[in-house]
Amino acid sequence: MATYTVDEILKCLDQAHGNLDFPGFTNINLHMASARMTGFRSDTHWIIVFEELVNWYGLAGIQPVLAIYGFSNRSDLENGLVETLFPVEIENEDDWKHTNALHLKIRGEALTLDIQSIQRHRNFGFDLLVHLLPEYRTKMLATENELQLIASNDLLQVIQLDNWHHPDVFRWNHQADRHFQPSDAKSMQMIAKVLVTGDPNFYKPCEDPNVDWRKWIKA
Repeated sequence: MATYTVDEILKCLDQAHGNLDFPGFTNINLHMASARMTGFRSDTHWIIVFEELVNWYGLAGIQPVLAIYGFSNRSDLENGLVETLFPVEIENEDDWKHTNALHLKIRGEALTLDIQSIQRHRNFGFDLLVHLLPEYRTKMLATENELQLIASNDLLQVIQLDNWHHPDVFRWNHQADRHFQPSDAKSMQMIAKVLVTGDPNFYKPCEDPNVDWRKWIKA
């Protein structure tokens, strides 16, 4: 039986939002292309890990970035950005504009892209990431070992979602006269229930899923 409650989990997420640590997909510095959420639990500890594949130009230029956020009742993982990984290496970042080709390595797999084949949406770094998603999304996300390093072996993975309703924490909640908080979303409430009970069946989508860059690009 869990020693923590649904309300305690939601309070932790809301507090992280209050500290500006909870990931919001309309962050002006990070352009989200895809995301994943994974939940781990034991009877004493819980962890929620959000992964975002983003174009973070100020950090890495056009190189895709995997930003990983972790929230937990564990003392070493209370909130915030856990780490940033770079699953895609750009081997000719200095001269790709002149060669009209990008030479990449995705987790060690070599790939050459014709620049003209990349459809334009926002900026080139974001467009590159979107172009890679159909074939390489899973490879660019965290590996099981990378997730396990965050969760540790004593916690069991009980839920993993590739699409859910993510709260727009930068938008104003007129009814509550404040910004939206993570706990306002039924998805977060159900995920918390899954962690407390260990039963993934408590997650039943009832809001429009919005983990798709097309939902946020004009936000």
